[in-house]
Amino acid sequence: MITLNKTIAYTKGWIHTFTIALLLGAFVSILLITLEPFDSNNEFSYKYLILSGYAFCLIIPILLVHPIENYFYKIQTKRWFVLNECFYIITTTFIVFLFSFFYHFYVVSGLTSFTSKLIWGFIKSFGVPFAPIVVPFWIYLRSKYGVIEVPLRTKETTKSKKRVTIIGNNKSETLTILESDFIFAKAQQNYVDVYYNTENGMQQQTFRNTLSNIMKQLPKAWQVHRSYLVNLDYLDTVEGNARKRFIRITTTKETIPISQVYYKALNNRLSNSSQ
Repeated sequence: MITLNKTIAYTKGWIHTFTIALLLGAFVSILLITLEPFDSNNEFSYKYLILSGYAFCLIIPILLVHPIENYFYKIQTKRWFVLNECFYIITTTFIVFLFSFFYHFYVVSGLTSFTSKLIWGFIKSFGVPFAPIVVPFWIYLRSKYGVIEVPLRTKETTKSKKRVTIIGNNKSETLTILESDFIFAKAQQNYVDVYYNTENGMQQQTFRNTLSNIMKQLPKAWQVHRSYLVNLDYLDTVEGNARKRFIRITTTKETIPISQVYYKALNNRLSNSSQ
């Protein structure tokens, strides 16, 4: 089962977003020219050119929505979740349907007045049937060009005095600490052990909660494995080989496994921080 709070790759750059929009536009144009869903046979001039125009009904909404999704990506401390992706796909798809309707209404059909019933009829008849074909390709492209980004360590983030409160499912489970004192968290079945720094050394508190919910409460928590969150300011070394990698942090001798998908992002962070 896919959790909606799972961190996934995000397509941040304009170049990749524009590439995705162009590829999707070309894909839809080829589908329309091949399938001719509007009974277009030979009834109007420049048929293929007009059908190709539907490509812009995808390209324009994708480019218009991109600054908005980038905004949410930034306020979520450069993290993108399955829930974000689902909301983005559904919302942008609906906008694409609207652009397609107006293009079909004014350019293809040459009509002058419309009703909401016509809009919903168009979406049900032409939009929804194409969604199962186009959306999987769209998701694949976003995954292909997307990355999981790990922010660089800075003096501001390391010395942060901001306090955060961690809350479990039980009312008595609360913990308020400095954001920078969080070290790592480890999930075990329905519980999460949170390790944090104090004047007396590292301490641990257990919460009845999911790892993804704990991560949302900790801006400095970065997932490196399905069962682990880590504050990368405490990162000491990355060890292992291509088959099995793990990290060590400065406050404990425990080795923390790192999944391949997160290793790439972490490796990029380490490379950039060394420059």
